Amino acid sequence: MTLLKNKGVLIVSTLLMSAAFSTAVFASNVGTVTRDSINIRSGDSTDSQVIGVTNTGDQYAILDVEPGWVKISYPNSGEAYIASLYVKVSEADASVTDHAVNVRTAPTTSSDVIGQANVGETVTVTGKTEDGAWYKVSYNGQEAYISADYLGGSYLYLVQADKQTETKQAETKTAENVINQVIGEMGGGAAVEAEAAVDAPKLTAEDILLTFQPAEKNTYAIINSPGGLRLRSTPSTDSGNTIISVLSDGYAVTVLESGEGWLHVSDDYGNEGYISSEYVELYVGEKPENTGHTDFNKDSLTGDAAEIAEYALDFIGTPYVYGGTDLTSGVDCSGFVYSVYQHFGITLQRNSASMYSQGTYVSKDELQAGDLVFFNTGGNTNISHVGMYLGDNMYIHSSTYSTGVIVEDLYDDYSTSTYVGAKRIIN
Repeated sequence: MTLLKNKGVLIVSTLLMSAAFSTAVFASNVGTVTRDSINIRSGDSTDSQVIGVTNTGDQYAILDVEPGWVKISYPNSGEAYIASLYVKVSEADASVTDHAVNVRTAPTTSSDVIGQANVGETVTVTGKTEDGAWYKVSYNGQEAYISADYLGGSYLYLVQADKQTETKQAETKTAENVINQVIGEMGGGAAVEAEAAVDAPKLTAEDILLTFQPAEKNTYAIINSPGGLRLRSTPSTDSGNTIISVLSDGYAVTVLESGEGWLHVSDDYGNEGYISSEYVELYVGEKPENTGHTDFNKDSLTGDAAEIAEYALDFIGTPYVYGGTDLTSGVDCSGFVYSVYQHFGITLQRNSASMYSQGTYVSKDELQAGDLVFFNTGGNTNISHVGMYLGDNMYIHSSTYSTGVIVEDLYDDYSTSTYVGAKRIIN
């Protein structure tokens, strides 16, 4: 069972007729190469045969996207792979996820409405605003915009921000707003990434990629972030940027390249991505083994509620706020899982003790991503804390005021000693 119920990710298989948008099956997803001389390989591994090299601006039909790689349609071989770090989606198929969605002349609710789209209609997305709130589309042969809340598509997260779609509000963001964004991202010391300095314009991921240079041989980095650090698909903290994995404090990664505020690294699973250079310590020599340090691999997100668990990862670093249910500004433990499930149209009880009355009991050795895990941390009831299982013995929860939302080991001493049981909400 794949949960695709919310407006942001719903993909409707039955397409409705429309004069403005195409109603045929999805035509294509097109990727544009951003760097010269990147290897095109026969498989999704750096050990695979090199069958070609890229030129900046080359375009290929995208067949699939997987962690670290884009599968493309390639002459002669039929299919090939390019590291996803060097491919931007210039055209992405999407479908409308609600009825009577306004199509506007500019990326703002104050702009003119030139039409409406209905659930199931298909559209080609060619860009997005810097904040990811609006997608640029083709409507009746002209450039138009639709709110990101009402479009779904497998590759939308790879669409690059188009500077021409940035609103004046984004272009004139004040230093105070930037500071508030940084504070919110830091979450009191939880998983964080560097932001641009308040006295300098924010660089796009594409701009940052141009600053990258190969790292010295045998360079590695040790994560220095108590709540863990996200390994991202692009050097950006913008919404829609895929989180490949979560690296725990003390975890060692191989450094491949370094750029403006970011490192291009690989982990022990062969995943490649970007991490902030502000929250690591750099060394040259033999990389130490990661004994006792975790690298949560998203491949472990399996089960009927895996999509819910993956969505939860977007909010690592959200501050802990007692009674909070806002996934951006603050949540407590039950408010976190309540709000994540609510995003998918599933309503849970509001506190952890009441939540434990819902769903189906599942044993600890049969846990799947999205299952709720409950603890007695010394409260007045048998259940005083709740989190969400991810896989690989890891769970995500809004822990404390000092950490916010973090990923932790379900089998560490504290979690083991306080663990009560688990419930499966989606069967």
